[in-house]
Amino acid sequence: MKYYNHPNFLQYAHPAAKFAAVGLLDILAGILLTIIEAAFLRIAPSVGLFLNAATILHHVAAFFFLLSALITAAAVWKAVAMSEADKIKLMVRRRLFSPEYGNPLHLKEGERLPKVTCKEIEKGVFDIMIASTSSTVKEIQDISESISASLNKQYGRYAVTETDTDTAFNSVSFRAEDVKVDRSLTVNSVDELKPKEHTKLIVQKGTSIDLTTSGSIIAAGKTRSGKTTGVIALLLQALLAGRDAYGSQIIIIDPKQAELSRLPHTVTLDEDGEARGILEALKEFADTIKERQRVLNDLSGETGDAVHWWEAGFHASFLFIDEYVALRGIFPKRAVKEDGGYNLAEFDSLIKRIVTMGASAGCYVIISIAEASVDEGGLPAMLRSACGTKILFKPTLNEGRLLWDSEKLKDMPQRVYNVGDAWFSSTDGVHDNVSYVHFPKMKFKVYRELGRLLEEYHKG
Repeated sequence: MKYYNHPNFLQYAHPAAKFAAVGLLDILAGILLTIIEAAFLRIAPSVGLFLNAATILHHVAAFFFLLSALITAAAVWKAVAMSEADKIKLMVRRRLFSPEYGNPLHLKEGERLPKVTCKEIEKGVFDIMIASTSSTVKEIQDISESISASLNKQYGRYAVTETDTDTAFNSVSFRAEDVKVDRSLTVNSVDELKPKEHTKLIVQKGTSIDLTTSGSIIAAGKTRSGKTTGVIALLLQALLAGRDAYGSQIIIIDPKQAELSRLPHTVTLDEDGEARGILEALKEFADTIKERQRVLNDLSGETGDAVHWWEAGFHASFLFIDEYVALRGIFPKRAVKEDGGYNLAEFDSLIKRIVTMGASAGCYVIISIAEASVDEGGLPAMLRSACGTKILFKPTLNEGRLLWDSEKLKDMPQRVYNVGDAWFSSTDGVHDNVSYVHFPKMKFKVYRELGRLLEEYHKG
């Protein structure tokens, strides 16, 4: 049926059930004809008319029994051979178009039904597309919960995790996957984190941060959310990729003077509690961006075309600022004559310059904040917009709304999250929508290996 109406009970049934129903009717027809045949033979077994009729009924009944057997075999074949994508499509159509489920698209009698397609885009991940035929894109976007509810039986663990609208507003696609499957990585030695490509930092199975298309990183999360350990997992990969010959750096700034400050080549507060050394480290990092960009510009002039940092053999540089808000609060707000540029405005200016200009030279900032607040006392809105990768550990919806538009969070499951669980997005063309991830579970001495790799990196 292509138009909305009040269907019969088989309209949205499984094809195997429809075949089985027809097969059952054929059996009943065969039984009825066999009973009539027996009656004819009992009434007048020697009368030619009844005998001929009984013979015909016998052959017709046999035909119905044979047809029933064939249809039953077809039902079994259809039940076994039907693809997972087709099963999901059937469940979604039943939920959306059968009036008994409440008509979530608010279709009217006689309206044309939207086309529903489903395809498996990777193992266990399905793309469900609904065309905007009789419903608006906004109406279709709002049915993600209905689609999730339609997935039952062997797909009871599946739910919509992403919603994406076609640029021409002709359709809406829903990504459905097993939300309870564990895609996290468990690594027993630091060497297992060594990236296959130095431009990609792996987060979990099937999810990586592509540094060629994304920008700096915001990592937000309260204490004991797994935020610092998650960031360290990224830094370890950058350290394992090694230095390049163009001044690549891995700098860690710890204003709290906590565990990170004990590591080699980590910058912390001065002995008097000021952050002048940290400001100098930021200036040095900003200077490397200029130098690396100059090299790329020279190469571009030689080739006559733009040369990207990864094409020139650069490795990514990282400036990790732990507890950004706490560090920002250390700098004096007002400049004085004798401060030599030591003030909040200079700090903010350097950070903005690095975040907005660094990516083209392969230089990135990882900004760690305890809470996803913005503006006064938090993260400036400009930085939030400029950072291409956003991560929220042990997320809540209220915090998430400070990093992403509410529309991007409507498919995110509201549940209790554990250490290392996070919401994640990156402007790499693949992970633009917010998704759930779990950062690597590292079964080794994390800080010891981080310190060792920092020593080796700077020696190199």
